[in-house]
Parts: sequence; C-alpha cells; structure tokens
Amino acid sequence: MDNLLRDLQYAVRNLARSPGFAAVIVLTMALSIGANSAIFSVIDGVLLRPLPYPHADRIVRIFFRSASFRKFPMNPFDLRDMRARNRAFAGFAGLTRTDRQLSGAGEPQRLAGFRITAGYFRILGAAPARGREFTTNDELPRNGNVVILSDGLWRGRFAADSGIVGRKIILDAEPFTVIGVMPPTVPHPGNDYHSVADGDTVDVWTPFTYEGDGRNRGSHYVEAIARLNDGITLAQAQDDLDAMTAQLAREHPSAMEGWHPWLVPLYQEMVGSSRPLLLVLLGAVGLVLLIACANAANLLLSRATARQREFAVRAALGAGRSRLVRQMLAESLLISVAGGGLGLFVAIGGVAALRSLLPANFPRVESIHVNAGVFAFTLVIALATGILFGLAPAFQAGRTDLHQGLRDGGRGSTSGPRQQVLRNALVVSEVGLACMLLIGAGLLLRSFVNLLRTDPGFRPQHVVTAAISLPEQTYKKRADIIRFFDRLGAGLNAIPGVQIAGIGTDLPWTGYDENLGGLTVEGRQPPPHREFHARYHAADAGYFQALGVPLVRGRFFDAHDNQDSRRVLVINRAMARDIWGADDAIGGRISFDDHPQEKDWFTVVGVVGDIKDHPNSQSAQPAFWWPILQMPWGFAGVSLAVRAEGDPARLAALIRDAVHQLDFNLAVADIRLMDDVAGAAFSTPRFGLFLVGLFGLLAVTLAAVGIYGVIAYSVSRRTQEFGLRVALGARPRNLTGHVMGQAVKLAAAGTALGIAGALMLGRILATLLYHVSAADPLTLALVALAAIAVAGIASYIPARRAAHTDPMTALRAE
Repeated sequence: MDNLLRDLQYAVRNLARSPGFAAVIVLTMALSIGANSAIFSVIDGVLLRPLPYPHADRIVRIFFRSASFRKFPMNPFDLRDMRARNRAFAGFAGLTRTDRQLSGAGEPQRLAGFRITAGYFRILGAAPARGREFTTNDELPRNGNVVILSDGLWRGRFAADSGIVGRKIILDAEPFTVIGVMPPTVPHPGNDYHSVADGDTVDVWTPFTYEGDGRNRGSHYVEAIARLNDGITLAQAQDDLDAMTAQLAREHPSAMEGWHPWLVPLYQEMVGSSRPLLLVLLGAVGLVLLIACANAANLLLSRATARQREFAVRAALGAGRSRLVRQMLAESLLISVAGGGLGLFVAIGGVAALRSLLPANFPRVESIHVNAGVFAFTLVIALATGILFGLAPAFQAGRTDLHQGLRDGGRGSTSGPRQQVLRNALVVSEVGLACMLLIGAGLLLRSFVNLLRTDPGFRPQHVVTAAISLPEQTYKKRADIIRFFDRLGAGLNAIPGVQIAGIGTDLPWTGYDENLGGLTVEGRQPPPHREFHARYHAADAGYFQALGVPLVRGRFFDAHDNQDSRRVLVINRAMARDIWGADDAIGGRISFDDHPQEKDWFTVVGVVGDIKDHPNSQSAQPAFWWPILQMPWGFAGVSLAVRAEGDPARLAALIRDAVHQLDFNLAVADIRLMDDVAGAAFSTPRFGLFLVGLFGLLAVTLAAVGIYGVIAYSVSRRTQEFGLRVALGARPRNLTGHVMGQAVKLAAAGTALGIAGALMLGRILATLLYHVSAADPLTLALVALAAIAVAGIASYIPARRAAHTDPMTALRAE
C-alpha cells in the first residue's frame, strides 16, 4: 500500500510538470467516459432495470395473428371465454383505450382513459390506495358507471380530496361514482392500439362492459394482459392458448378462422422495439472510448520515449522492471480516474440532454437516471481504460535500454522500430474505428434523407389540428350529431384566415390502425385463404383538402353526401389496386354485410393518394373513408384539421372558441400543428442519426489528433534526416508530400479495416435503415475519401515543419 501511495504521489508531481499534456488527455477521457456513462444510463433505465411490477417476468401480453396481420387485438367475447377457461394464468384481463371528458367543475378537460376488465390491477401487482378495484359485477352494462382515478388527477384536479371515494363526477356528460384512487407507483404498461406511452400517463380507468351479441366476434379491439401461474412456462401457456383458440374456432368457425394466439413477455413488448437503437448507440459510444484509449496510449508512448533517460537513471539506481511498469500504470490509472470523475459530470449533463431529445413514445423514459449503478459502471470503465491505454507505455518503460538511455536520453535518436510499429498500429486502429462510426452515421443519414424524400401523401404545412369528443349521453340522436358537425364545419370555415377546415375520425401518422375485414365486394371474390380488409375512417367534405390529400380519380365528398343520399365511399389507391387491380374502381360497390341487400351497398366515388401508417412503412395499407354523416355506427371522437392562409398557430384560440360557442362543455384537446405531428414520426430516426453522427464527429476528431500526434512526433525525431535532405537539395514540396504520404498510408490501412468491420456488423444496423443497404457503396466511398482527407489535413502542419527544416540548425543540434 505504501508503494502504491508513493507511485501515485510521484505520478501527481510528474503530471503537474506537464499541465497541458495532462489536461488534454484527462479531458479526452472525460468526454469518452462521460458519453459511455450517459448512454449506459439510458440502457440501464430502459433495458436492464426490472419492470416496476412484482415478479414482472411472469406478466405477458396476448395478441392474435393471422396471415394478413402480424399482431392484432382480441375480440372482447373471445377474451371473456379465455379468461374463464384458461388454466395457465393466475390472472387474465383486457384493456382498451377510451378517453373521457371531465366536466361540471371548471373548464372541460380531456382525460387519457382506459376501460379494463376485473383483475387488471392485480396482474400488475397493484391495488387502489383508496377505495376498491373493479369486480366482474362492474362489467355488467347497468353497473359500468364507476371510475378509478389516477393519483395525479386526484391531486391536481380534485386537490387530494380525502372524501373523493363515493363522490360522483361528470364524465362524458354522465355521472360516474369514484370507487378508488390508485397510488402514484403503478405506471401504465403501454399499449399499441390508440397508444398511450408507458408510465404515469393514464388519468382514469372505467370498467369494460360486455355489450352486444356474443355470437358476433368479428370486431377486434381489446388488448389482453395476463400473469402466469407459478410453475407454468411460456411454452406451456402458449399450448394452453392454442387449445382454447382451437375450441373457440369449433364454436365460432366464421369468426376464428385463420387466427392464432401469440404470447409475448411484457418486457419484450414494452422495450423490444428500442433495443436495436440502444445497442447501436452503445456500440457507437464504445468505439469512441476505444479511440480515446488508443489516443491516450499514443500520447503516453511518445511521452515514455522522451523519458528514456529518466527510466535509465532509475534503473541504474536499482529500480526493477516491475517497478517502472507499476509507475507508468499508476500514471495512466490516475489519468483515467480523473477523467472518470469529470466524466460523471459529463454523464449527468448528457442524461438530461438525452431525456429531452428522446422521442415522445420512447419506453421507460422516467426510469433513466444517473444512479449508483451508473457510478459503479463509470468507476469500472475508468479503471479498465486506465489499464488498457497504460499497458503499452508501461511495458515500453520496463524495456528501457540502460546504456542507450544514459548515453543520449532519447534526444535526437529515433525510437525503436517496435515502438514506431506500435504507434502506427494504434493510429490505424483509431482510423478504422472512426471509419466504422462514420459509415454508420452516413448510412443513417442516407436512410433519413430517404425518409424525408418519401411522399407523405398529405401536406402538413399551414395546418393546425385539434380533437373533440361528443358525449353519447348528450348527443343521443344522429340528427343532433349531424347538426353539430354541420354547424361546427361552418363555424371553422368562417374564421378569418382559414382556407378550408375538415373533420375526420383520425389524422395521418397518429397511430390509428383500425381494420375492417370480411368486406363483400360486388363482382369480386377474395383470393384463397384471404379476405378483403382495409383501414376504416370517416371524414367530412373538407377533410381531404384541409390535409392536402390528393385526389387521384373521381371526387371528394360534398355537402350532398348525407343521411338522405345514396351511400358512398372514398378509397385510397392501395385499396383500388388490391381489389380492382387495373380496372377502374369508380362505381364499384362494397358492403359490410355477408348477404347484402340493395340498401347495404356503398359506391366508390373517389380514389385518393396513399398515406402510409408511418414514414418507414414499406407501403400503404388499403383504406377507405365513409362520409362522416353516413358512418354505419357511432364514434367517440373526431379530429379537426384547419388549413390556414398564413400562420396556423394563431388559430388555436379561435378554434376553441368556435367549439365552445356550440357547446361549452366540450373539451378541445391536442391542439397542435400538423407539422409537429408529422415531425414526431421522424423523431426516432432523427435521434439515432444525431447521436451516431455526433459520436462519429468526435471519433474523427480524436483520430485526427492521433494522426497529428504520430506524424508530429515522427518529424521531431527525424530532424537530422530532414536537415540532411534539405542540405542535399530536397525540395520542400517533396518533403511535404513524403510526410503527408505517411499519414495517408496509415489512414488508408485504417479505412480498409474500418470498412471491413462495418460490413461485418452491417446486420446490426440494417434494422434501422430505410431503402439503403448496409453495404451502400456510395457511403463507403465517401467515408474512405473523408478519412484520407482528414489524415492529409492533420499531417499538413508537421509536414510543413519538416519541409522547412534549417539544415544548419538541425546538424548543430545533433
């Protein structure tokens, strides 16, 4: 211990004599270690930390899948039967998003809500902090007007009223009795359909009530969540689900044909989509750390060569090889620990920046913190890097030639070929690692550009959107709904500065993906083992023009498409191609009944352009729109789209006023620009591109510093050689080219290694790319040229110094 303390004290004094050197190497390590710790904080919070539920590894999600749909929700009556018949699960529950509108006290407020079946909270290992949870008795239609509040809503809107349980509140213009308040530690586990991000994002829960005919099982809109019985494996649970589904298929052959259950662990469902991106980021920041280590090793190697006389003197005085090695390792560990300490501050700031940059739908953001685990990771990585970049200079110090060191102390002598080869190898590795990062950043950039070039199918510029919901209790009659939408459309279009306004059941790129299968098409039969299906929507006459959706054939809806006119549809190009092929779809007829009468047919009057579900979707799904006044069944809410002649942001208050003039009890929610809606769809690839690009630039900078250091050191050790060359008539440009050529050769070797490494790891990145190959030749060529250009620039100053060596000064110095 005493020897270690003396080594550390000597290392502090020695580094204090070279403050510039110490500052550069410590800051380099601080940046790289801090960046690694910041990314590790994200991975720890999202991937490594257990889910916040007791025995979360026993919780699973259950979906249906078919030849047409990889992942689909369940029919509520299928869920009810499975819950009653299953033997593999301790709890089996359903959930479906149903937002609510709170009114009656203050300004109306839109609440994020879910309808859930009894037992849902028990599956999550939770219970209300006040009151009770739902029972199967609450699932009966006549008993469904009860509600459980979130802790946030209870504290924020109801001032943490201790007497809230048993009180009635107004939701969707109906009285609901509050039967419970949840604690703040029960985060929502996330969902796919009409999704709400995981976390404290749900305001209210109401019971799911089974209504309608249980023999009609064509509608799928309930998501299932379950907890495995003790001792039951995933495979056994899957077998149980398969057996239940087979039994249901025998009982309801038309509804269950082609569907298969799919069991997914909750952890995989929540964080699975984020894993590829996070692993790519971890790999990228790990490459930056390796480059920093190579840089530090090169700097210490150069310094160790310059200290050969010191090592020779210490060896002459009796210091053994192990003593010299230990001394150099003490210096490198001191540097790395100091870099790690500063890196923690970099990590704290980096985590705050990352949380602000993460996409809005990124999972488990609330779990991302710099905690004890991150501190331990930083300490371990600091010690590991200290040993990694300290080994080479330590062993060089241990192999000091006593007689050579005492004779000239390294002054004027070239370093040995072994040391030069090692320094060159470190630079080649730096360039190779930097090229791998640059290739990754280049591929992500090309992918992102491809996404931006993709035709969105609509024009989001100058459009402001909002959402409203008409309570069924207030708007019971279709005539009341028609009257409201007619007056609202007129009021929105009358606002000064409004070009056109539209109303629809949803907006593009907002996660709406409701499907309707089993369509009957006049004169057409579906292919074998497949049925006609499509996304379904409803819209008014101004919807398509407000969003800038192009008309391909026929016409949009107009004011004559109402409840008294013939029933019509507008379809997208994908649906026209899917069903009618090369034939004209205009005039074609579709019904939603198996045996339609004349009154059941809808006539296609227009074909519009395709809008993909997401920018990176391979193609658009078939889709159709009913006129909002002819929609066969009711709907809970609508979206407003208002195209402005100028700045759309100024219309927000005017839109709210237009709604409140018709009904003050309606909450106007989600007022935002359509540009922001569209921009959010690019947030994940933009986030990945930004970070990988940032790490790539840092890597290139470090590699350039490494090249400069090696070339500058080589020039300083070859002063006599360059002096002789100048004395013998060598031209400056020849010497400049000679020195820069050395750097270019190193860069070329590193580039070749980097390209080979990038090709080997291309499959990891391929999942994040859109319409670009992981072996894209243009990206590889540009990165190679950039690496060689950077090497040339980094070596230019040392090369000029070599070219202008004064031969007399050089020879006199020798």
